This record gives sequence, C-alpha cells and structure tokens, in this order.
Amino acid sequence: ASIGNGGYAADTHWYSNVGGSIVKIGDTNIHMPLKAQEKKRRAVVPGAALGTRKKLRMNEPLIGPNAERYCTKTLDSGWIGVEGPYVKQFEKHLARICGCSASCAVQSGTAALYGAMKALGVSDPCHHVLVPAFTCAACADAIVHAGGLPIPIDCDMDSYGISLDAVRRGLEDKDAVGVVLAPCYGVPARDGNEIISLCKERGLWVCEDACETYGAHMGLKDGGKVPVGTLATLTVVSVRSEKMIGVGEGGAILGNDSMLVARAKWWCSRAPSRGAGLWRVYEHDAVGQNFRLPEMLAAIGCASAEMLPTMIERKRRIHQWYAEAFANHPVLKDIRLQKEAPGDESVWWINAALLPEGMSGEEVGMRLMKDFPDIEIRPGFFPLNMMKIFKSKWSQPCPNSEVLYRRLVCLPSSHQLLHDDVERIGSALAAAMQAVGPHCATSS
Repeated sequence: ASIGNGGYAADTHWYSNVGGSIVKIGDTNIHMPLKAQEKKRRAVVPGAALGTRKKLRMNEPLIGPNAERYCTKTLDSGWIGVEGPYVKQFEKHLARICGCSASCAVQSGTAALYGAMKALGVSDPCHHVLVPAFTCAACADAIVHAGGLPIPIDCDMDSYGISLDAVRRGLEDKDAVGVVLAPCYGVPARDGNEIISLCKERGLWVCEDACETYGAHMGLKDGGKVPVGTLATLTVVSVRSEKMIGVGEGGAILGNDSMLVARAKWWCSRAPSRGAGLWRVYEHDAVGQNFRLPEMLAAIGCASAEMLPTMIERKRRIHQWYAEAFANHPVLKDIRLQKEAPGDESVWWINAALLPEGMSGEEVGMRLMKDFPDIEIRPGFFPLNMMKIFKSKWSQPCPNSEVLYRRLVCLPSSHQLLHDDVERIGSALAAAMQAVGPHCATSS
C-alpha cells in the first residue's frame, strides 16, 4: 500500500466509502486499474490510519448488529439477485422513512434520479428541468441521460436549497416541465413548501432529491411536520456508504403515486414488454436500464435502516458541538453554519462551515489537509451553472451558489466523532485560517 502524509494510506480521487478528502498522496496512479501481472500489495482501506492517530472521517456508515445475520441468511438462501425478501423489506423501510406509500430500490442515487426522470416523462431536449446549481451533478446528469435539458438555478444562503425567487425566475421559461428540489447537507430546503405549492399551481411536477436529507422533517404552516420526501411528486434517496443509511452503493425511487413508482421501476428493469407472456420475456417496449438493487445490499440496508434513529441522534449532537465550538472560539466565531427554517428538523448529514467574507475555502482547506492529515474535509459543490457541460442560452446567474463554493469547507461529520474530536477539528480549522490570513477569496 502506498503511504500518504503522516501515516495515512493514500485515498482515492473518486467518491470513496465515506465521501472524504480530495487531496491524495501516493506513489501509484490511482486512476488506473490494477494489472493482473502486477506485484501484490497489502490491501488497505483508502485514507486509513496506519499510525496511532485515528482518522476523523467525513462520514461513515452505521451498519447495525443484525447485518451479519441478514447477510448469512441471504447467502444460505442462494438468492442474491433482485426482488428478494430483503429488497422488499428494505423498500418498506425507506418508504416509511420518507412518508411514502411505494418504493423501488435501485443501484445508486443517480440511477434513482434517472428512473424518476423517465417516469416523469423527461425524454426530449425541449423538456427543461430546473435543478439546483449548488448540488451534486448527478441531478443534472440524470436529466441529460433521460433526454432532457437541466437548467441550474440559485440557492438561498440559509439552507442552501433552491430559493423560491430563483424558481419563479426559472419558470419564466415556458419549456420548463418540472423542478428538482435537493435539500442540502441534511437541512430541509427553506423554501421547499412554497416551491412545491407553486409547482402544483402551475401543473408542474417536483422531484425531491433527498439523498442527503432523508430522515429530516419539514414544518408545515399548520404547525405539523412531514418527513422530507412526502410532498413531492417523486422522491429519490441514496444509500451510498457515507449517507444516513449506508449499504455500499444504492438508492431508491419513492412516492405516493404507486403507478409513477411502478413506471420508474419499469425503466430501471430494462423496460420489458408488458402483457406479452413469459415466452417473450426478452422483448422490450423501450430502451431502459438494468438498475435494480441486489439482495445482499438490501440485507445490509435493512440492518442500517434499523440504526437510523441512532444515526440522527448522533448527527444532531455533533452539530451542536460544532455550533458551541465556533461560538466560543475567537477565530471561528464569524463562521456561519447552515440555518434550518422554523419548524424544520434537520439531520445535519454534513457540517459545512461558511468562512468569513474574504477567506478562500480552497486555501484554508488545502492548508488544513496539509497540516492535519488525520482530518478529512471536502469542498462545497462546484456550481452546475459554472460547468460547460450544463451551460445553455437559458442559463441564469447563480451568485449565491458561487459564494458557497468559494467560501465553504465541509468538516468531518461521522457518527463516530467524540466531543474532543470536534474540538480538535475546530482548533485545526482556526490554525489553518490564521495561517492563510484574510484576503480576497479565489474566484475560480
């Protein structure tokens, strides 16, 4: 294994098990597959601590004590494909968590977004879909793969979800067919209720990309609460290793319209011919994808879903530790954390520190990773409106998203963090900020 700075194994540039740091130090090209004739190396988890100091991870799965039993039962059954009993049980878990009546488990959050877009009728470049500029590019990727055109729009500076004003501007485009609402970092979108109401008035669908925020609740005007994902036309979640429920890789499409969810399932099952009989099982009505979740991952998912209340409790406690650490430190007191709207209940999947104006998240983050290699961090999302692949004549300015990218540093938020760990992270962040010093944030 290649050894990184300070006694840590080299990490990968690609999304890893825990969505961790992007600075990678190693003596091999991690982008190239291992050749069969290459000399064997000791297998090491990317970024793992090889010395005495533990790695403070961005996120880690909380699998639960039943995983081994469920996986053993799956192996003993001989059924490791799709549509098994654990897949069905996992789909029920996810539907309950999101307040939905129907669910289809698939192989990733991106696959779930694709299935949702196809089920919602996105199939042509004249189908314009409003998406957050400040989110994972998978939102826009899925629209392109389905055949549509993503139109990135701006976010608010409280929850980092798309803003109502940006949606209203985007809907001036008469070709808009729907909106992807993507609550960010575990915090419900501040304007989520108003956006959903506006889209219903206009006859447009809403797909809630709840990959980072399921388990949270949105407050309603009447004082009640509903799980994130309940009110959208369709909702998608991710169960990657670093998400609130982690299985390795996976996702699901959920909703309260069982016919829409069934249509998404059909697209993710290679779009087979319906009503043609068993002997024509290899006939297809459309060009779909093979995206269904296998039984073994669903077995892990069931064990992980059972631990979600514990995960949420720990995440909220860690967020409180960060808030207290920043408020009590002279260097960190001007850092802003996300704000949840009154009545909302966030899960704080990631704690994102918005540095004071004039400080570069990239410079502070790079210095922190260099000086404190045991601390995993990551940048904010690169705004979709700044990516050439998503630019069009319908693009609109997204200044808030660009500010977040320039000034955010996402900090370790693993459920395994202790209070002392958060204190160390705060001290490390303060040291990096002092080393870099205040000056104009980079605009790249």
